[in-house]
Amino acid sequence: MAEVAVTVRGCRLIGTLGSVLLAAGSWSAGALPFGVPDGVWAQRSPAHTVLGAAASYAGLVLLVTAWWRLGVVLRQGEPVGPGQLRPVLWSWALPLVPGPLLFSNDAYSYVAQGALAGRGWDVYQLGPAALGGPLADNVPQMWRDAPAPYGPLAVAATRAVVAVTGEHHTVAAVLGMRLVALCGLGLIVWGIRRLAAERGSGSGSGLSGSGAGTEWGRGGEAGALWATVLNPLALVHLVGGAHNEALMLGLMVAGLVAFRRGHWVLGTAVLTWAALVKVPAAVALLCAAAWSVGTMPDRRSGWLRGAGIALAGLKALVLGVAACGQGWGWLTTLRGPAQVYTVLSPSTDVGRVLGLLSEGFGVGTAAGAIAAARSVGLLLGVCAVAFCAWRAPRTGPEYATGTALLGLVVTAPVVQPWYVLWGAVPLAAVAWRLLEGAGARLATLGLVAMMLPSGTAPTWAYALAAITGASAAAAALVAWGPPGLAALPRLRLQERGSVRALARTRR
Repeated sequence: MAEVAVTVRGCRLIGTLGSVLLAAGSWSAGALPFGVPDGVWAQRSPAHTVLGAAASYAGLVLLVTAWWRLGVVLRQGEPVGPGQLRPVLWSWALPLVPGPLLFSNDAYSYVAQGALAGRGWDVYQLGPAALGGPLADNVPQMWRDAPAPYGPLAVAATRAVVAVTGEHHTVAAVLGMRLVALCGLGLIVWGIRRLAAERGSGSGSGLSGSGAGTEWGRGGEAGALWATVLNPLALVHLVGGAHNEALMLGLMVAGLVAFRRGHWVLGTAVLTWAALVKVPAAVALLCAAAWSVGTMPDRRSGWLRGAGIALAGLKALVLGVAACGQGWGWLTTLRGPAQVYTVLSPSTDVGRVLGLLSEGFGVGTAAGAIAAARSVGLLLGVCAVAFCAWRAPRTGPEYATGTALLGLVVTAPVVQPWYVLWGAVPLAAVAWRLLEGAGARLATLGLVAMMLPSGTAPTWAYALAAITGASAAAAALVAWGPPGLAALPRLRLQERGSVRALARTRR
């Protein structure tokens, strides 16, 4: 046990150093605002930006290495408890809190929309440009005239933040959004631990009809925390980027906990409010409802439960919208993000290729091909959600929610790296080993590297600084030889042997 504690402590120290370097680099290479009157988070010179990029990427390499190594420790089956991981989480997350935004400038749009709502204006009709001032100036150009694509609860949260900080304090408003994100992160920790504990005790339905009997579900709370809140993708985007996914996922997980404990009315209300932050959370309500109905002893009880969930959801929706005071305009702005083309969307990528071919042969337009491919992708996503919900009584609501949301993300017309967390968080609560495989970990690293700390396009100097910083951190790790890194090749062989043994057992 002492050896494990040292190993976890070593991972904590490496990750903390990485988080500190990443945060320090953000002060010159992060998503800095323009025209900040109090002089904090000011734009820096190109030389400072290059130094910040080097520090940020050196820190990112250390943070990712610490997370990867910690996963190896957990995979070995060492008795690492959630109590050991709690200080790891806060040591990795808290250094990111006081610094500028990282990897995205979406939070500037959030606070501008909150200021609009605070003035009593309709954020679903007006864009941030109508606001004027420093908050609007920091919204990306393409979104300045766009109405809010988020639910009324997300807008109400940002309106409350701006009401406290005022419209002329951009830094304070963004820090307020960070506090909201930390509340969401804390709620995720609370919910994930309880879902994993209940799954480990065998309560409720689960994969293969048992919460504790599956090989993928073993590992308990520590593995679930490692795959979710300790994941660099969650740290840099939920904390560093202050994305409202943190609040959505926190409410989503809390609603699933309520369903697991038999409080389906409360669970329905909480999941409905999660959808009022971002609409994809409605998939969790569908899967939880299908699970609850499917586990009823007879058909009549199932119909009654389904009707009760529908009625409770409708009440929670009406009350939530009324309490937020933003009306129903959000239902008409959900397609706003579809204006963006992202390389992570397979349907969009296929549409662009087909568009080039169709224009080359003179049989259509690129826009038409993209629209058609996206429509097919959305149809496939709906089918994936329906299939996962249908299987929810056998797989459990968490597994069904996770796989359904991952399917929806893969087929969506717009995919951002942090969207993967929609499905990864509920899935990790019951099957964290599915996210611990080498392929999943490499995919996580690729998603982390997709965005720049500045949230903008790189320059050659920025790219060279990033490579230099990352290489320096990697060289330092090799020279330092932190606990257990030398054993990685041997551990990989052991992992292959474990997989083969598992396969023989299943046959």
